[in-house]
Amino acid sequence: MNFTQHALNKLELYEISPDAVEQGSPIHTFYDEVQNTDIKIVQIKEILFVLIMDPTTQNLITLYRTDQRTIDNRRKAKRWT
Repeated sequence: MNFTQHALNKLELYEISPDAVEQGSPIHTFYDEVQNTDIKIVQIKEILFVLIMDPTTQNLITLYRTDQRTIDNRRKAKRWT
């Protein structure tokens, strides 16, 4: 997996190593209909994270913390399919 500089900055902010992201197996995978990106939900250090992936290159664009309610809402709104 390749990381954009923005993704590396986020990893530093959350104090997560690139290895932890690569070793995390996705709990869910979706497609973001608004951003046209692949979404992977992974759990790292008992925290849910959204990984935003470029669908063509599978580069990690960014990541952020999330929760189950947010995941459910995005699915219900059909943003994530």
